[in-house]
Amino acid sequence: MKIGVTGASGMVGINVCKEVINNGDKLNILIREDVSYFNNLSCKKFYGDLNDIDILEKFCERCDVIIHSAAMISIGFDAYDRVYNVNFVGTKNLLDASINKKVKKFIFISTVNAYNKKPTDKIFNETRDLVKKGNAYDMTKALAQQLVISTKGIETVSINPTSVLGKNDYKPSRLGKIVKAVYSGKLPFLVDGGLDIIDVEDLSKAIYSSISKGKDGESYLISGKYRSFKEIYKVIEKYQENKSRVFFFPRLMVELSLPLLSLFPIGLLKRAAEVNGKFFPGLENMTKEAIENIINFPKLIDNSKAKKDLGLKISPIDKTIRDTIYE
Repeated sequence: MKIGVTGASGMVGINVCKEVINNGDKLNILIREDVSYFNNLSCKKFYGDLNDIDILEKFCERCDVIIHSAAMISIGFDAYDRVYNVNFVGTKNLLDASINKKVKKFIFISTVNAYNKKPTDKIFNETRDLVKKGNAYDMTKALAQQLVISTKGIETVSINPTSVLGKNDYKPSRLGKIVKAVYSGKLPFLVDGGLDIIDVEDLSKAIYSSISKGKDGESYLISGKYRSFKEIYKVIEKYQENKSRVFFFPRLMVELSLPLLSLFPIGLLKRAAEVNGKFFPGLENMTKEAIENIINFPKLIDNSKAKKDLGLKISPIDKTIRDTIYE
């Protein structure tokens, strides 16, 4: 079987690539530029982006499956049109190329954020409506997911992971950067909130399983378990040689201060975040949208559909944190 993977330079993408190779399949990757960690990756490389129709068709040629992981992850600083062009238009271009080249299955890596999170105190599963308003990332991923699962002429599956963490986080990811900064003692404060965390290896196995077991036109929430940042910090602390202390901003104080951020121009907030990030790595990612996500993240995400259909397994949080720090 030949499998094409976009977004291979990201944490999810590179782990999916390794899963593909470990299962003995041939691999195509679509990338904009080479990176050193592709050196030991047995694959055929295609250089271009999601707007290059000619490259997309060459990338899809003779592939049985396309796994579309590439996306523009925006946390509030990017113009909607720019995010839409990558996350929706780019997905449509790739989907069209896949159909033209007679690819059998298209697996879209969406996000839990494509779903309406409210109410946060009720069971959260795949029957929830996709978001119709909100930030650019959530909206464009929801639009792309709806496009993918409603497209005829090719089998389609949507994979909706929660917050991904784990090994091979080379860039690193936003959450990975926060974990590494806390571990090194460079980030002495966090918000008193939390996230549902899925180990990237568990996610990658579920994505690969969806090739044969994912049902056409279906979406799958790939969640682990809700973890408070206090719980995450306790695990990180176990691996620290030089113990550090972290101050947790009270949730109520954070909620009261969030409306004030809306009073400032986005450009000014972006510059302030960049400056803060130089002193405290990871803090540049604590935008209004990111903080709202952390303090309001649903705690009752139901992954039973993925467990039943895809055989989803959940790793211990200790393993996930250890992999983030050391691998």
